[in-house]
Amino acid sequence: MPETPVPASLLTHVRTNLEPVRPLASPSRRLLALVPLAILLFFGPPMYHHWRENLAQLPGWASWGMSALESLGGMTLMGLALRQAVPGMTLRSRWILLALAAGVALFTWVSLTTANVLPTPPDDPSSWKRLAWECVIDELLFAIPSLAISAWLVARALPMRPSLTGAAYGLAVGLMTDAGLRLFCWIDQPLHVFAGHGGAILMGTIGGALTATLIERAKHRSPRSARGSI
Repeated sequence: MPETPVPASLLTHVRTNLEPVRPLASPSRRLLALVPLAILLFFGPPMYHHWRENLAQLPGWASWGMSALESLGGMTLMGLALRQAVPGMTLRSRWILLALAAGVALFTWVSLTTANVLPTPPDDPSSWKRLAWECVIDELLFAIPSLAISAWLVARALPMRPSLTGAAYGLAVGLMTDAGLRLFCWIDQPLHVFAGHGGAILMGTIGGALTATLIERAKHRSPRSARGSI
C-alpha cells in the first residue's frame, strides 16, 4: 500500500518543537535530593524561634525520637508522591488513601503519646485559640516554600491522579514541619496540638491536592507541557 505523505506543515511544526530533554530521575534520586529540605524542616522551627523550654524534661525517645519518627513518616509519604507522579509506577488509589490515613494516624499517635508523657500545666482556657493560630502561622512559614518545591518536582513528571499525589506531598511536608515544630512549641495539650499543628497539616494536605490539580489542568491547556526534571 502506498504511504500517505506527511503534510509539510506538520513536519515543520514537529521540527520547531523538538528540544533535547533530560531523562526523568528515579523517585529515589529525587527523594534523596529532598533530604536537606527534611533536615531544614526538622531544625528550622526551633532554631528560628527558640527551643522548647521543657525539652530537657522529655525523655529522648519522646522528644527527638518522636520528631525523627514523624519526619521519617513524612519522607516516606514524599517518596510515595514522587513515585505516583511517574506514569507506570503508580499504585492503586486505595493504597494511597491507606498511606494518607497512616500519616494522620502517626501524627495522632505522636501527639497523644507526648501529651501523656509530659502533660502541659493548665493555662487560661481561652489562650489555646491564640496560641493555636500562632503555631499555624509558624508552621506555614516553613511549609509553604516546601510545598512549592514539592509541587515543582511532581509537576515535572506527569501524575495521573494529581489530587491524591498532591495530598500525599502536602501531608508529607506537614509531618516533616510538625516534627520540627514539636521541638519549639512547649504546649502538648491535645486541644492545642490538633487545632494548631493539625490545622496547619490539614491546610497543607488540601493545598497540595488543589495545587497539583490546578498545575496539571494548566499543563493540559498549554500547547507545550513541561518537560525534563532533576
